[in-house]
Amino acid sequence: MHRLFLLLFVLSSCVSVASAQITVSGTVRSTGSGRAVESVNVMLLDTGRRIMYGYAITSDKGAYSIPCSAKVDSLVVAVTGFNIAAQSRLIVARTQTVDFFVTFSELKIREVTVKAQSVERHSDTLSYNVASFANVTDRSIGDVLKKMPGIEVAKSGEIKYNGKSINKFYVENMDMLGGRYGIATNNIQAKDIARVEVFENHQPIRALNKLVSSDRAAINLRLKDSAKGTWNGTLQLGAGYKPWMWNAEAAAMYFGRKFQTLDTYKTNNSGDDVGRELQSFFDGSDAAASLLGVHKPTQPALEKERYLDNQVHSVSANAIVKLKKELELTTNASYLHDLQNSRGGSVTTYFLPDAPPLVVTEQTLAAHRIDRTEVDFLLRSNTDKRYLLEKITFEGEWNRDCGRVLSDDEQVDQRFRLPRITLRNRFSAIRRIGKTSLSFSSDTDFGSQPSSLRVTPMLYPEVFDSPIGYPDALQRLDSRRFRTRNSAYTSYTVRRWSFFLSAGFNAQLERMDSELSPMNADWRTLPAADSMRNDIRWRKLDVLVGPSVTYRVGDKFSATLSVPLDFMSLRAEDKIRETVVRSNRLFAAPSFSLQATVTYNLKFSARASYNELVGGLYDTYGGYIMTDYRMIASRQGDVSRNRRQNYTASLSYGNAIRALFGSVDVSYYRSRRNLMYGTTYEGSLSRIEAVAMDNRSEGYNLAAKVSKRFDGIATTVNLSGGFSQSWNEVLRQGELLLTRYDRATAGLSFNTRFTQAVRFDYGGEYSRSESRAGSEKLRPIDMLRQHAALDFIIRKKFICRIGGEHFYNAAIGGRDRNMFFLDASLSYKSKRVEYMLEGRNLLDTGTFRSISQSDITDYVYSYKLRPASVMFKIKFSLK
Repeated sequence: MHRLFLLLFVLSSCVSVASAQITVSGTVRSTGSGRAVESVNVMLLDTGRRIMYGYAITSDKGAYSIPCSAKVDSLVVAVTGFNIAAQSRLIVARTQTVDFFVTFSELKIREVTVKAQSVERHSDTLSYNVASFANVTDRSIGDVLKKMPGIEVAKSGEIKYNGKSINKFYVENMDMLGGRYGIATNNIQAKDIARVEVFENHQPIRALNKLVSSDRAAINLRLKDSAKGTWNGTLQLGAGYKPWMWNAEAAAMYFGRKFQTLDTYKTNNSGDDVGRELQSFFDGSDAAASLLGVHKPTQPALEKERYLDNQVHSVSANAIVKLKKELELTTNASYLHDLQNSRGGSVTTYFLPDAPPLVVTEQTLAAHRIDRTEVDFLLRSNTDKRYLLEKITFEGEWNRDCGRVLSDDEQVDQRFRLPRITLRNRFSAIRRIGKTSLSFSSDTDFGSQPSSLRVTPMLYPEVFDSPIGYPDALQRLDSRRFRTRNSAYTSYTVRRWSFFLSAGFNAQLERMDSELSPMNADWRTLPAADSMRNDIRWRKLDVLVGPSVTYRVGDKFSATLSVPLDFMSLRAEDKIRETVVRSNRLFAAPSFSLQATVTYNLKFSARASYNELVGGLYDTYGGYIMTDYRMIASRQGDVSRNRRQNYTASLSYGNAIRALFGSVDVSYYRSRRNLMYGTTYEGSLSRIEAVAMDNRSEGYNLAAKVSKRFDGIATTVNLSGGFSQSWNEVLRQGELLLTRYDRATAGLSFNTRFTQAVRFDYGGEYSRSESRAGSEKLRPIDMLRQHAALDFIIRKKFICRIGGEHFYNAAIGGRDRNMFFLDASLSYKSKRVEYMLEGRNLLDTGTFRSISQSDITDYVYSYKLRPASVMFKIKFSLK
């Protein structure tokens, strides 16, 4: 590790020295009279005259001065003006005076066409001209974002810039939606956006600017003047068949200088997953996951509209108002009702040491019903000197699931209930006074989630020696959690050095009660045996203190060393087994990070860290819990500890002039744990138990991406590739197995314009994965996924789209090795109304089959798809 720190220190020194600034200054005068010439443009360029490092306009005395920090040997100084002859001069890159004598030339004006650049750079801000990427086929701004080089939009709606997730999403510099920015990207019309701005290395808290570095970017939507300060909205109605389908959406929005709102209602049973736009990509509630659940079919790697059998209603209301110049009040509320049905089959092969593989065949049907509501109130003040945030969140969720499994000629029914309530309060305050800053933050939440799982009949009555007449099983589990995390820090800056001292106090109190009981047809249960019960009180307290130091050279370089110390006190009491586990420990979690702006376009970041993770309540229970119809688990034992090292490095490039973007990311981790959770198979029943045994895992990942825009042919090309390898130790049937998993990927996508009337989109990704257990190697899996769409645009009003997908899996035999899907649509657009006729899965592919692997398990699954269907939609726009 010391070699890594030495290398990073040397690099930081090199960047610091190389970023020294020079100044080129001088005067511009007339050749004939020698008088000063004002309003002349003077530029510093690279020798290829493609990159501009700085510019100035001469004063009334003809003087100019241009600072420059480019790491080059030579520069070109060029002067241009309205009616003067252009001149340029090659100079050595050092501080000096360069004077020019210019001659006036006759100005001849001819007819020209001015075309805006598709991407422009202004310091750390990139500006994408939406008109350069959008066309009549794009409905929402999310459709256009996918075409912009350097920007990725995942299926979930998450946005990444140069391979890293964004940390803020603004509309006209106002953060109304927080992490649920999918509401904006899916509902704001592309025609209302003038530019998309990317703020590189964005620090959203202004009081921490030039104090705490960030390697993430933010997205800001700039509206056209016609969309500002006026109400806008859309209404969509649709109906179709097979089966009978509906699809309706309504959105209303207003974006003013002091007030913004965006409200939606959506409902359909056509397979559109409108609920995912309510997902937060920044700061979710972090609710405790449920241990119980209905066994469901594995969802295929397809777009959800191909297989999602749903009935959904989604409502969201969002608003932000500026109470004062720098004081904002934000409210967000949402409600989701979703009923999803699924049907599929699977063949799971568990490879066992010194024994024939265990094969489990299942046919599964499931119905998942969710009702979820969330309400946020946020008050925020964000200035250069102070930051204040107060946020209150309420979440309520009611899940009701049913499932049926046919396994080995036996039928098992399942019913699951999970009501969940969460209350959360977040407070943060930062004050910056000169070279000193003070900060305090507190995050407190309370959650309750009683749950139950009924299995009819229980296939393994020997688990609790079930008497005759009680063939079913009922698993109850009630958990509650109170958690508070509080921290304060102060900092002081001396020239290029910033010193931080932090302190914190965290507390987490939890309780879990569970029992697994025999049940009869009348829902009557017998008392549960002690081996099937849990009554646990869990408490964890942390007192933290940590110094850190940052060395910074302007906006060009920063390096931070942090050594936080954590004194942890943990107590877990099992009232059933009358045992108490205590642990008091002091451990450190050092980290070192650096960021370097090598040039305006090239940026580098790296981080090395060590931390120790301690298991929670669900890692310490001693009574068996039935997590699904054929799995029970007991994790009694010592407190689990995971000591982990992480190393990452990233190199990103963004050239706005060439519209070329790329990134290379490398990461390595090494982990050491004191417990293993071994699996023992008794027929198809899986028992999971904690075993005190040191075990390790490690792995690395390499990923690269390149994105290029060709304005002349209106084409954006994206290339990607990666390779990862991981090693893990697995305990199966009481024997330790060393496993290795390799995965390689390569991708190509592009969108282009053949003519003004014909456009084409293509995307393809190839992957190869392979698992090994000891000397045994499982069959490798080669997969290829491709999608393509061809648009014919007739008089800018009629749009015909023909699209399709192809899936190839080398591990599958027969016709299902290659699977094809075909879609088509026809639409007509007037000024405010659009008519659409859509056909999906026109080849009527009924089932999707695939194969996957994990450690030493082979998994073949199938999933029932939606049939061929046709839907007619009408969409109205207020503007």
